[in-house]
Amino acid sequence: MRRRLDLAVLALAAGLCGAAFAAADAEPLLRHRAPISVERDGAFVQLPLPVSAYARTQQASLADLRVQDARGENVPFALLAPRPDEAQRSERLTERALFALPPRPVGSESWPTPLELTVEGERISVRRRPGGTAPPTRPPGWVIDLGDPAARPAGEPAPQALDLSWSGPAEFSVGYRLEQSDDLRQWRPAGAGQILALAAPEGALTQPRVPLTAAPARFQRLVWSDPAAAPALTAARSVTVDQRAVVLDEPTELQLAASPEPAPREPQDAAPPRSLHFDLGAVLPLVQVDLALPPGTQVAPVRLQGRERVDQPWQALAGAVFYRIDRDGTLTRSPPLALQQRVRYLRVVPDPRAGALDAGQTRLVVRAQLVSLVFAAQGQPPYALLAGSAQAHSGALPLATLVPAPEAERPRFGRASLGDWAESAEAVRRAEADERRDALRRWLLWTVLLGGVGALGWMVWRLARGAAAPVQ
Repeated sequence: MRRRLDLAVLALAAGLCGAAFAAADAEPLLRHRAPISVERDGAFVQLPLPVSAYARTQQASLADLRVQDARGENVPFALLAPRPDEAQRSERLTERALFALPPRPVGSESWPTPLELTVEGERISVRRRPGGTAPPTRPPGWVIDLGDPAARPAGEPAPQALDLSWSGPAEFSVGYRLEQSDDLRQWRPAGAGQILALAAPEGALTQPRVPLTAAPARFQRLVWSDPAAAPALTAARSVTVDQRAVVLDEPTELQLAASPEPAPREPQDAAPPRSLHFDLGAVLPLVQVDLALPPGTQVAPVRLQGRERVDQPWQALAGAVFYRIDRDGTLTRSPPLALQQRVRYLRVVPDPRAGALDAGQTRLVVRAQLVSLVFAAQGQPPYALLAGSAQAHSGALPLATLVPAPEAERPRFGRASLGDWAESAEAVRRAEADERRDALRRWLLWTVLLGGVGALGWMVWRLARGAAAPVQ
């Protein structure tokens, strides 16, 4: 009888635990639903996720997203992360004036200059010195005019190298010394190197480049180490290398007005005086932050704070000075602040030594790298996006699994946009039932715990009573 009673107690505990956790394996319903409007057809359709999708998901990894067709069947999809900026490099060759250097006089340490400068106001002209002798057949060097730096377009970098052309010989290797000057009088060292050409069955191998200094002067003087082995130059071109980052996937830009800050839980968490509070609408992966200040000259040194939830303490993110300067009809603005953070709420705290920010006219401008969703155009349209479950497992496939050749297919992706969200009545009912079940589960767990403690005490009492019984 004692054994049967013990087994009954264990069976009761197991049954209660099973009832408590039976619902854990059920696929949760997703609470929110929005229609997908396909604007450009394709075998695979790209849907950029708006902020509203981030606001409806309950998981930072977006694991609770689903795509369904008109019959309620799941449609396979993948998350498409923004691509990093692509570095592009281009070279521009510009023909430059080339002047043969006359022989250096015996016993002299300086070279005669084959050029002369003429200054007329702000205009400087360069021409070959008149009355000079004919250039030698094998000049000891060359002077290259890179042009007036003041005439260079704004924003254009200075030349980084010289590219030389020659008429022969087919094979050579000769060293050089490079000097530079702004006025053809004072020369300073600018490096040294080797120019060469080698014949090969596969084609000639040449090294025609002469590197320049970071800020090259207008005139470059190239002096051969062995003029007899040097080639006969026919042209010199400056090489301007332009390196820039090309944005492949533009971040999403949001402009937000200040909003009331929720009341703090603790007095020490009260908002600093004159601070502005901004709600992004969802936890977003930020890349840039800026302040759009009211008209007129404004200088705003501030500290930025952020958090993901209202029950979290504020975290210091960065300090910056944002400005807007009106000067003689010309507007100058501070560049955006690079800020790699995931936050929903931002607080802008002005420096107490500066003026207060106008809460009515100051706007927060943020740029966030939001992901896209790519789904296969299968099943029965129209499609819908579902979100909103803290328990859902990830429904996205790896991109390479969904799309056989992602990079080749990307230009052919269709395009879609998201409509307005609506709550699923069934999901709301289930969520309310889940809340009741969670409360019941906690009650059952406590019942199991207390029942187990009572059963254990009863068994100990029975064992102690049996051990104390006198032997007949």
